Amino acid sequence: MERILLSEKDNIPSKYLTLLKKQNIETVEDLLYSYPNRFEDYTIVSLDSVVPETPVTISGIAQSKAIVINTRTKLSVMTFYVESSGTKLKVTIFNRHFLRSKIGYGVYVRLTGKLKSDKRSFVASEIHFDEFSNSINPVFNIKGIPDDKVLEFKEKVFYKYQNLIEETLPEDVLKEYDLIPNLKALRYINIPDDMEEVKKAIKRIKFEELFLYQLKIKYMLYMRKNYPQGVSIDYDKKEIENFIGSLPFVLTPDQKTSLDAILYDMHAPYKMNRLLQGEVGSGKTVVAAIALYGAITAGYQGAIMVPTEVLATQHFKTFKELFKDKVFNGKKIRIELLSSSIDPKSRPVILNDLANGEINIIVGTHALFQKDVSFHHLGLVVTDEEHRFGVRQRVSIVGKGYLIDHLKMSATPIPRTLAISVLGESDISIIKTLPGNKREPITRYISFNERQEVFDHIKEELNRGHQIYVICPMINDSDVMDLTNATQVYEWLKKLYDGVCTVGLIHSKLKTNEKEEVMAKFARNEIQILVSTSVIEVGVNVINATTMIILDADRFGIAQLHQMRGRVRRSDEQAYCFLVSATKTQSAIDRLKLVEQNSDGFVLAEEDLIIRGPGDFFGDKQTGMVPFKMADIILDKDLFEEANKLAEIIIQNKELFDNPGFDKVLNVVKENYENNKEMLD
Repeated sequence: MERILLSEKDNIPSKYLTLLKKQNIETVEDLLYSYPNRFEDYTIVSLDSVVPETPVTISGIAQSKAIVINTRTKLSVMTFYVESSGTKLKVTIFNRHFLRSKIGYGVYVRLTGKLKSDKRSFVASEIHFDEFSNSINPVFNIKGIPDDKVLEFKEKVFYKYQNLIEETLPEDVLKEYDLIPNLKALRYINIPDDMEEVKKAIKRIKFEELFLYQLKIKYMLYMRKNYPQGVSIDYDKKEIENFIGSLPFVLTPDQKTSLDAILYDMHAPYKMNRLLQGEVGSGKTVVAAIALYGAITAGYQGAIMVPTEVLATQHFKTFKELFKDKVFNGKKIRIELLSSSIDPKSRPVILNDLANGEINIIVGTHALFQKDVSFHHLGLVVTDEEHRFGVRQRVSIVGKGYLIDHLKMSATPIPRTLAISVLGESDISIIKTLPGNKREPITRYISFNERQEVFDHIKEELNRGHQIYVICPMINDSDVMDLTNATQVYEWLKKLYDGVCTVGLIHSKLKTNEKEEVMAKFARNEIQILVSTSVIEVGVNVINATTMIILDADRFGIAQLHQMRGRVRRSDEQAYCFLVSATKTQSAIDRLKLVEQNSDGFVLAEEDLIIRGPGDFFGDKQTGMVPFKMADIILDKDLFEEANKLAEIIIQNKELFDNPGFDKVLNVVKENYENNKEMLD
């Protein structure tokens, strides 16, 4: 639809034009596509079909005058009798005394309210006397403009410009998916006659929103694969095989499959954009290390970016260990750490050597995408827990190289619905099998009153020489919620186990060097019980820690609980996780029992998605994820599957490009690709 500005010529007074503009409604298209928030259904039903105590609208003829009684609480109660569908009802309505004079024998009334269980009395919330009026009232909630005025403007504009409203979907698609044309959808949603029209309009609008969103994502993937703009990394296969052979363990089948897919992408002419998913301890890091080594054998540098200092330090140590004896082209593989906490004197040296190509792999936090960081020949970027970075941050680090490959890693299982929507432009590899003889942690939901069981277990584990995490949801007292305080728990446990073991404390307000010192002591078993806030959630690797105790477990999300549980699945020893909670809320107890009974992260992720919704699943930094006015990828899952399937089919069979009925859709996805293709990185 062409851009037509709203004006007084459309019979909209200037004061309302100003109010509409404040709501970003400036054009005919803006007005017609600003949908109602909800609909009030005043469709009159026969009294015979009414279910008592449910909201309905009935009509009838008054059989008496109204009587008003004023109570001491300044509440007025008005009663009168009405005949509806041959039944005489006593009607009660509150605070409508000013309407008493309008009610008399023979007067038509339309009543909205509830029929009482005796079916002889009706408590009304609204009363109207007009026999001919809209049975469906759209509620627009446009500040400063009554809904009836908005409806009036929409009606005038729609009928004036309806000939300019274009159809965006082919006729065969409308028939196959039982969708009404766009013209009807816009009338039904803005100026409905009944709820049946509203339902048809909502289905059409939701389908198109979901279809276009999926098509945009799939078009991006299509363009990346079919019109490649990357660089083929010609890695040394023999060197990679030798490196894998030198590892002190054998790769699992899932690790091998994932690595093959990554190496294939790296050698392909397109830019790799692959997500590597795997539970905590599944061996994602070693797969990334092999891929980075492959880039090095082709003359490129590699970077691994992580969200926290603690995780950066851990990866740095892991990579140093993996590459400690590795030599390529007569030189040792050099790995460095770049974060905000490194010695200021070391930073210029690292930056210089990175720019000169002396450093093969750089590990770091957000410090890697600062302007003064440059590379000699960057070929592969790995981002760990990549959803914790903002889109622009990821683009910044990927932008440090020319058409480089990008491997994203996540220990947060991502539900299929989000994987094919939010992350649909990525190829996905999943590591499900765990290395070695690792066993799933035994998980128990423990009511706070039964906490002695946890203390007994702590003693047993300490006697076995093992270590324990105790997780609390907050550091300081909260005025809003009475949560367990990590500092108080630390002091209490220190007294309880005085002379038995050493208790440590780590939380987000500690300085980086303080966190590292505590973690180093825990890693060396100088601390046996570590009290922590959920800062421990990402990137802690202490093999001897076999028990995870989570206090106020109901305060954490399902995905968080599952991920923290995974932190004690690092060795072949049996691990344990206790979910301690004093909650009486049944829904919270059900969530904890779900985690207790289920160790499959993907099943839990689906449940978490339903509870938290897609916007919150990845956290605040992931913006623009669900740009729908009406659709919801969770609530409209079946419609989403249909829309996704259609998008997949018309790209695969080239109908998107060959069928003129998709021309308008193709223009939309092309424009989106040109404006957003850097987000593919």
